[in-house]
Amino acid sequence: MRGSVGVGRLLMAGMLVWAAAGCSSVVEGAAEPASGQEGLFDPCKDIPDSVLEEVGLDPATEEVDIAGVEQPGWRICSWTGTWFFVSVLSNRYTQIEVTRNPDYAEFVEMTIGDRAGIRFQRGSDAAADGCYVAFAATQGSVWVNVEAKAGVTHQESACELVADVAEHLDGNLPR
Repeated sequence: MRGSVGVGRLLMAGMLVWAAAGCSSVVEGAAEPASGQEGLFDPCKDIPDSVLEEVGLDPATEEVDIAGVEQPGWRICSWTGTWFFVSVLSNRYTQIEVTRNPDYAEFVEMTIGDRAGIRFQRGSDAAADGCYVAFAATQGSVWVNVEAKAGVTHQESACELVADVAEHLDGNLPR
């Protein structure tokens, strides 16, 4: 009697394995970790070329991420102008978190169009070659950054230019 119970259990286990195998599928390749970019505004896709041209940027110079390398938690797109670069950085940081970041300094609250923003610079940028404006968005914030090209005469300050660029881009940025 014991032998027939053991054979019965073995047959039952075999049927369960066979039934489970018939309901599953094989997925090829390795699992990829989430990049943190899910749900973030994509400036490369969502800002029209015509708007970029209005502020003196060449859409053909578009660079995705940083030198093509994805930055976890960020969507970044950059373009080149005559004496400057512009980047739009989409992330989950709030404006309060931006102001608490010790890497940034010279915070100035400002209004661009009908929108409140914070202008700031990198604390290490003594020459003031770069400037940012951060706007709040439902996802966190969107930053507009202007960086002067090295060795090229600045036609205006980076902080003056970033305010102008941000105003032109504002209609295409998330709120």
